[in-house]
Amino acid sequence: MRANISNELINAIDERIYLDLELHVLTKKMNEAEKQGNEGFSKHLDNLIQNTIKQRKQTQDYLVKNGIKIFDVVEDDDKEFVEYPYYQKVNGGYKEGTMRYWRHAIRYKLKQRMSKYL
Repeated sequence: MRANISNELINAIDERIYLDLELHVLTKKMNEAEKQGNEGFSKHLDNLIQNTIKQRKQTQDYLVKNGIKIFDVVEDDDKEFVEYPYYQKVNGGYKEGTMRYWRHAIRYKLKQRMSKYL
């Protein structure tokens, strides 16, 4: 269920979630490249990871500035959906909500986002 917050903040929450997933994929690929002895590709991936970390930090700073905290992922019982609970501090209270994603949609969107890197 979505909290009553601006679309700009919802987009920032979405961006932060996908940046975390991108970092996970890039780190995994870098470890595989290092194991295979592919130093050039490993250095390229390291640069991509550093840029992604900078983007994530900017997004996280924006969210913190607006009082948003995102919690760890919660899986549904059927393993088809995942939820990211979040809240926003406002005037002594909280606005709570969740970002709910279908796993296959996450995989598809992540593949599209990763195509700009690899």
